[in-house]
Amino acid sequence: MKHIFGLAAAVALVLGAIQAQGQSVLYNFSDGTNDGWANSGFGTTPHAVVQTFGSQNYINIPLGGFQVANVQTGAAGNLPTFTAAMAAAAANPAGYDISYNYVINTAGFSGATYLQLSTYVNGNNGYYAQDAANEVSLNGTQLASGGIFFGTVTINMAAVGFTGMSPTDTGYKLGLIENGNGTGVSVDYTHISVAPIPEPSSLALAGLGAAALLIFRRRK
Repeated sequence: MKHIFGLAAAVALVLGAIQAQGQSVLYNFSDGTNDGWANSGFGTTPHAVVQTFGSQNYINIPLGGFQVANVQTGAAGNLPTFTAAMAAAAANPAGYDISYNYVINTAGFSGATYLQLSTYVNGNNGYYAQDAANEVSLNGTQLASGGIFFGTVTINMAAVGFTGMSPTDTGYKLGLIENGNGTGVSVDYTHISVAPIPEPSSLALAGLGAAALLIFRRRK
């Protein structure tokens, strides 16, 4: 029993070290709501529509304009950790990633010759920056295929130039960009997150914790 308590303490230490690195926020729409996401570049309406593929919920964002969706401080339904996560990322952009999963079902697309996805950040103090690279890019052949394209994008905030936000700002926006053409074009997003990159020391602790757990199980 003594060994069990010791193992539990070690695991708790590992988890605590990882959690202590910083704030994070994750939007997976598991409760069936849009979690404050709007189908608007900078406003809070109209609300993003949630739809389900298999057991996973997504927000469906149709093509229109350039900045097509955002979540922001003060938006109804937004997750409570959003502002703290964005402030922490503003204080240490090199230590934070933005990530999302996407699904692009081209079955209903017409006349589309290109589609590019990207992200942007915006502060209440007026700071704005967008990822100049195309995080996802599909050509006309792909968009006319009727196929489904999906994947995960992860970008480091400092690497894409999201370095001018103030950690003491009164509020923030995290947004999605869709640059393309055609009709019937939309993209589904889920697991949108702003989260700290695990430090090497925390990864080492996690490895030690896993090793200890394996040893304990073998002895048992």
